[in-house]
Amino acid sequence: MTEHPLWKFLDEHAEQEQLLLLCALSVLWLKPQDPLARELVVLYRERNFSIEALREAALQLFLLAGFQSSLEAAFMIHGVYGNGLPAHADELIDLPPMATFERGWALQAEVYRGNVEKLRTNLEGISPELSRWTVWIGYGLVMSRPGIPGQWRELLEVSVLSVMGFPRQLFSHLKGALNLGATATEVELSLRVAELVTSPVLLRPAWQMWRRIDK
Repeated sequence: MTEHPLWKFLDEHAEQEQLLLLCALSVLWLKPQDPLARELVVLYRERNFSIEALREAALQLFLLAGFQSSLEAAFMIHGVYGNGLPAHADELIDLPPMATFERGWALQAEVYRGNVEKLRTNLEGISPELSRWTVWIGYGLVMSRPGIPGQWRELLEVSVLSVMGFPRQLFSHLKGALNLGATATEVELSLRVAELVTSPVLLRPAWQMWRRIDK
């Protein structure tokens, strides 16, 4: 196991270790075949944490980083576990498009709360296709899947977006994480773990945004 400040951080926050591992992996999987990511997958397996949650973290990544990132994550998990990601039987079948859209519509409202109508109007004006894909694919097909708590999904998005540098989306998911029940401490831990596997300079704008929200 490599020497890395992340290990001490995980020890100090053992009660949140599973969430922090998923956040760290979501960031590390942005870079194909990162050796630290493989070490974390090994640790995740040793801890006997839910493979379903690991699956969801890998699948969810395609929303922000494309299918290639999810595929590379799945290949890495297969290499460590010796088998592929277990399918969720109820989600593997062809979901009715309208039911999927309605599921996404409901989750989007929960995430954005009082701002959801403004969001929908703005997205519709920018691009009707993207407006519908956000609901149907983003929230309906992916973010509302079972297997991982909704607030954890938002925190994974926070970790990745804090590194990728999309402030508009980061702001939405910081607020969304809180709206779905994440604590301020959990938000800060997700930012801190992203910082540890990248750099403090890269995370500076995300911290500044969070402090404006959490004041």
